[in-house]
Amino acid sequence: MYVRQKNAAARAYLRRFVPMMTVYAVLVFAAPYAIWAWRPEGPILWAIAVLPALPIVGVFWIIGRYIIELKDEYLRMLEVRKALVATGFAMSIASIWGFLEIYADVVRLPTFFVPVIWFAGLGVGSIVNLVLEQGGEA
Repeated sequence: MYVRQKNAAARAYLRRFVPMMTVYAVLVFAAPYAIWAWRPEGPILWAIAVLPALPIVGVFWIIGRYIIELKDEYLRMLEVRKALVATGFAMSIASIWGFLEIYADVVRLPTFFVPVIWFAGLGVGSIVNLVLEQGGEA
């Protein structure tokens, strides 16, 4: 029965995620083009510049909905642990890189990379789940 529940949650996740990422892909190219073509200033520039970030914010909401919609508590725990690992991973990298920027004069990392690092951290979290589950720990 839990497989059907997970599949229902996974289908809802995909129904939300795919269109959101499609909008993101369009806006990543459309926003800089609009800024280049129209040369807006002030609040219009800010509004256009922020557009590609909005689908990323939407993806965080979608992941939260997915966790809520998982009915099986064990599967939900695995997803929450994965998100916690991703958060620790992203914040650790951001902190380390921030100090490197201040003290070691490394290349500045734009802050919009922090969510990218978080998404990579989901992969790290999946590996953590796999290792812990194979080792018998939960």
